Amino acid sequence: MADQVRQLQQQVDTLFTSLESLRQETARLAPLQDRVLPLPSAAAPAASPLTSSSTQSRPALAFRVPSFFNGPTSSAFSVGVAKNTLKTMGYSGAGDASEDSGTLPDATPQTSPMLAPVSSGAPLPQGQAPADPIWELDEPEMMRLLQVYREEVDAMYPVTSVHSVEEHIKYIAAWMDTARRTGTMQSPGSAEVIQDTKTLLLKIVLCCALMVDEHGNSDRAARLYESIQPTVDKMLMTQPADVTKLPFLALCAGYRYLSNDEVLAWRMMGHVARLCFELGLHRREGLQNITDPALRRDALHTFWAAYILDRRWSFSTGLPFVCHDDKIDPRLPYPEGYPFLVAMIGHARLGAKIWRLVDYFEPAIVRELKPRDFEELDREIMDWYESVPEEVKTGPLDVDKMSVPSGPYDIQRLRIWTRLRLNQVRIWLYTPVLHSAISILNNAPLAQRVVDLAKETIRLLARLNNETDFYRRIQVFYHQFLTSSIAVLFLASTHAPLQFSANCREEFYMALDLVKELSAKSWVSQRLWRTIRSLRAYAPRLGLEDNPGRTAASGTSPYAHAGSGSTGHSPGLSASFNGGGSAVSPSPAKGPAATAPTNASAVPTPGSTRPMQLDDSLSNGLRLQSEMSRIYEGYTCVTSAVGAESTTGSNSIPGPAAAAQLDYDELELSIGGCGGGHGFSRQGDGSVYEHMKGMF
Repeated sequence: MADQVRQLQQQVDTLFTSLESLRQETARLAPLQDRVLPLPSAAAPAASPLTSSSTQSRPALAFRVPSFFNGPTSSAFSVGVAKNTLKTMGYSGAGDASEDSGTLPDATPQTSPMLAPVSSGAPLPQGQAPADPIWELDEPEMMRLLQVYREEVDAMYPVTSVHSVEEHIKYIAAWMDTARRTGTMQSPGSAEVIQDTKTLLLKIVLCCALMVDEHGNSDRAARLYESIQPTVDKMLMTQPADVTKLPFLALCAGYRYLSNDEVLAWRMMGHVARLCFELGLHRREGLQNITDPALRRDALHTFWAAYILDRRWSFSTGLPFVCHDDKIDPRLPYPEGYPFLVAMIGHARLGAKIWRLVDYFEPAIVRELKPRDFEELDREIMDWYESVPEEVKTGPLDVDKMSVPSGPYDIQRLRIWTRLRLNQVRIWLYTPVLHSAISILNNAPLAQRVVDLAKETIRLLARLNNETDFYRRIQVFYHQFLTSSIAVLFLASTHAPLQFSANCREEFYMALDLVKELSAKSWVSQRLWRTIRSLRAYAPRLGLEDNPGRTAASGTSPYAHAGSGSTGHSPGLSASFNGGGSAVSPSPAKGPAATAPTNASAVPTPGSTRPMQLDDSLSNGLRLQSEMSRIYEGYTCVTSAVGAESTTGSNSIPGPAAAAQLDYDELELSIGGCGGGHGFSRQGDGSVYEHMKGMF
């Protein structure tokens, strides 16, 4: 008996040794954020309170350092071009290392911290809340969120059957009710039920709906997504391609976009596109190999959604796309019964042609822009819009003559979305014309066209906001058009203020009215604050020295109703850029700066320690409006001053021409040679465009 006990003890010791070795190897191979810390032993020193607390929750989500490479279609690229123009005009200063350091300034609204990871160990003590956040949602709330998803996401990209998701909600809600009543929420089989394929799909549908419903910042969505994150990573990186999982992964990419991570959304959708290629879904015979009609439908819709969004997010990030038209079977069927999705396929094809036109390696100013190329592609764009089915097309192209579409909500919204996409693809086409003053001078009709498109987009969004609830229901979607239009007006007014400053002022302030109610937590607000911070950092080199003083809490700019005949310059503009508060340092093109009394009733700047006296949304929106109005007036003031003073010089060159000539003459000095390979991203550190690329 003693020998048997000793033998059994040796076997137990061997088993524990093997388990410990396996656990250590698993921890070594696991991602850092998923590693489990070893259990404390009697011999181990007691953990400090700081160490103990750090093991209970994850740190706040780290700020994503901006990519070093910014492609020509990204908004961050556009801001640099305008900044470079100002630098070549003599407004040089200290280096921009602080702007590109990747550190997170205090002024940026913080991302919500990630919560503690879902436990996969022993059952929780009796009475403790279940670990999986889906237990927090009852059937009525899940049904409400499914309706949000149906109206705002599925209407555009129907990658899965909403009816099947609805049926699963009924099943899972009944199962959870039974588990709550019987006290079996933490039974061994419960984890499998809430992590099966259908429940995973339900969770990501709820995540997307919560992001839309809470305007891009949802703590519940973040916790739900964290519960499925390990499964998503395995599907993408280690598991074999499975056609049944493609809709789920496509929606995961959509969630990343809605949560303000365009680069990760672009990367994940690229993975989905590659999985589609791996399964042969880009060829007709590959699709026909799927015998289940419902599964074949979802696979087809997922492929085309990946095709569209892969290209669209490539434009957002300025990074290359995966799906190329010459690799796709021309016999591959289009989705039936979804005219908007079919229209967006044509829109994506046009986007690829625009990409080839604007994505080049030479600097934008050096490369000759051929108006014929732009005109031909613009005709193709208009032909595409004429071919769009009538049920998703608006009336007259003139916004002032166009009435808000009538009919059911989903039809009205699809028509508006198609019209906004029309303007967006044309803005993509013509924006390179605004990258320099010499380009604007040589292509004046094209420059005027893109400015008119931006103004038209802003007027349409303002009408939607004033006459319907479309804009307020899904701001996260409409603001992408708003920010790119603001950037176009700013870029045009900076490079050619005498032509565009007064002409753009009304629509510029109309756009700022639309951001007044932006929450500081929304991704659009964060993007605008990054642009504002970058432009403010460059302002002192223009004689627009920043000052803690701020505009009154009303947020109303004194220039919002400036006369249309103004040249965009008045003696008080530079001082007003400082919030009406401080003397500004003299500019190279001007004499001593004007002064103005400090405004005592100031709105605190982002990151200020002063408590906000307004609610978050109103205070944040008013500050955005105030900062953008001051920056606009300050930058257009200083550049138009250069143009005005050049008309009195010995050469008597008109203002815009003088700025363009200066830009051209100092081209070799202004264009840097930093990496990336694209001239658009090598415009040096002195261009306003580089600060505004993120807005497109």
